[in-house]
Amino acid sequence: MKIDINKIKELRNITNISIIECKKALIVTKGDINKAIDYIRKYAKIESIKKSKNKTKEGLILDYITKDFGILLEINCQTDFVAKSSQIIKFGKNILTYVFKHQQVNISILRKIFNQERINLIGILKENIYINRLGYIQGKFIGKYIHHSKRIGVIIRSNIDNDLLMKQISMHIAMLQPDYISEKNIPENIINHEYDLQKSIALKNNKSKIIIKKIIEGRVKKFINNITLYNQKFLLDNNKTVFHFLNENNMKIFEFICFELGSNIIKN
Repeated sequence: MKIDINKIKELRNITNISIIECKKALIVTKGDINKAIDYIRKYAKIESIKKSKNKTKEGLILDYITKDFGILLEINCQTDFVAKSSQIIKFGKNILTYVFKHQQVNISILRKIFNQERINLIGILKENIYINRLGYIQGKFIGKYIHHSKRIGVIIRSNIDNDLLMKQISMHIAMLQPDYISEKNIPENIINHEYDLQKSIALKNNKSKIIIKKIIEGRVKKFINNITLYNQKFLLDNNKTVFHFLNENNMKIFEFICFELGSNIIKN
């Protein structure tokens, strides 16, 4: 079976193992990236792989925030130079202002409305420009964190009006990128898949059933802790979890959106 070299490169970026092993995994799994990752975790003894979110696309993340409405917008272009230009930043801000004023959050409609302005901008900057995606949160209270590079941004909805605390949690999400807020938000099929995977790995050990059960439970718990905001070690204080930090401040997180160039997390 012939495997696309781009898939091999993508799998290598994700797993950091050799090209030969990546190709082998893709052949066995008939070119399915996700199944290849599971195969590698089973047979290459790699305990945990978090899919790489580093993409080659350039562009910027912009935001529009009020106390009860938050918007994130990703615009893509071809070079970092254009991403930093005042023209493309102004273009993005025009879109955000329109979204807020008209409460129009349909990305397809927005692309049509701003298509002529986009074409004009392409003529000026001599690069392709694309309105990639838009995410929004409504309800009190909204906080944010936008990295100075504008390559990653987070907005969250909380139960308290505290800009500093919301910025700290948003920064944590930007850096550690949880997939879910808490364990109860994880779909059952995700947990079951990880359990089955860890079981297949653990059964290779020549140990008692009791020990194997503990190994599986321990690894699944670690998996859950890694992908849930509340169970992660807090970025600004590794001696406590995010949940403990929030508890100390009588704070809850109801939902968040994290945009990184070329990837997307929208969770509640």
